[in-house]
Amino acid sequence: MRQPKSYRGRPDGPAGALSGSLRAMKLRTRTIERLRDALLKSGRRPSAVASSAYETLARQGLLSDDEKAAVARVDAVAETMFLMMAADEMVSESEVSAVRGAIRGLTGEILGDGVIKVMIEGYALRLKNQGRETRLRAIAASMSKDTDEAASAFALAAAVALADNEIGDAENAFIQELARWFGFDETRANAILDQLASDQQD
Repeated sequence: MRQPKSYRGRPDGPAGALSGSLRAMKLRTRTIERLRDALLKSGRRPSAVASSAYETLARQGLLSDDEKAAVARVDAVAETMFLMMAADEMVSESEVSAVRGAIRGLTGEILGDGVIKVMIEGYALRLKNQGRETRLRAIAASMSKDTDEAASAFALAAAVALADNEIGDAENAFIQELARWFGFDETRANAILDQLASDQQD
């Protein structure tokens, strides 16, 4: 796979300098396990609005202004989580629940399950038509001026990887690839994964 070019003004991009340097990154931290548990709890809870009509409306693009704004606001982060879910080409129900729970939380419960389902289907179509590298380039570009959003996407992707309590080689490889696209070195990546724990201690 080709490495990303010029990101955040770096002449050679982050990949060259970081290649092979993220092996020590630990995904199974207490922080990520707690985040995973919270996402699964939210994602497995029955939706407040279970009508299939919302899914039909979403497929036709007939969303309210608030729903459209919510989708736009979380689109890049949600797609990052989807790409993690699809990294090993074996999507589990736990991973879907984690992504659903994250989107619910990020949008303040504005988006119903039907809309979320259509979002995930859209991400799958983008991946099929454009490939992972193109999608990662687009996501990284959209977050290039918001390091907090990139950090959140990175942590949430790690939580999705742990959703089924197993982290495979493909998921480990993807989180390292994601760190490179976001310009995170090993220290920064590990700090993000442990940040929530530090916040709770403080």
